[in-house]
Amino acid sequence: TTAASPVRNVLRLEEVQPPSLRTEDTNKVLISTHYAGIQYPDFLQAQGLYQIKPKLPYTPGMDVAGIVVDKGSDVPDDELRIGDRVYANTALCPDGGGGTGALAELVSVSSTAVFPIPDSLHLSSVANIGRNYCAAYHSLKVIGNV
Repeated sequence: TTAASPVRNVLRLEEVQPPSLRTEDTNKVLISTHYAGIQYPDFLQAQGLYQIKPKLPYTPGMDVAGIVVDKGSDVPDDELRIGDRVYANTALCPDGGGGTGALAELVSVSSTAVFPIPDSLHLSSVANIGRNYCAAYHSLKVIGNV
């Protein structure tokens, strides 16, 4: 086997058209990114070594914490409102994004992958929850049966 390329050799910073919600995006939420988590799976994915391989080119990032700036017509106000502080795990999107997009300034994501964040928590404290908390929980509870 050949060694993987360093991440700096497979990523580049580009200006791209920001996403917006289309009429058919009735169950999506548009989030203004304040913090994005970056973890080991993001590095693996960028190098083509992760089990989910997105179509190239793509925007990396599985976890985002920010503010809802728009939402589709099917997203109820009692679940999410414009201006809400939220965390989103793009790997949970049913449309098969494969956990991508969170390192953008604006992220369009399925509402099923978006979770409100209480005012008592700083957004920076939840940006890595998807990879870190979930991995620890899975290791302890599912594998370790603790």
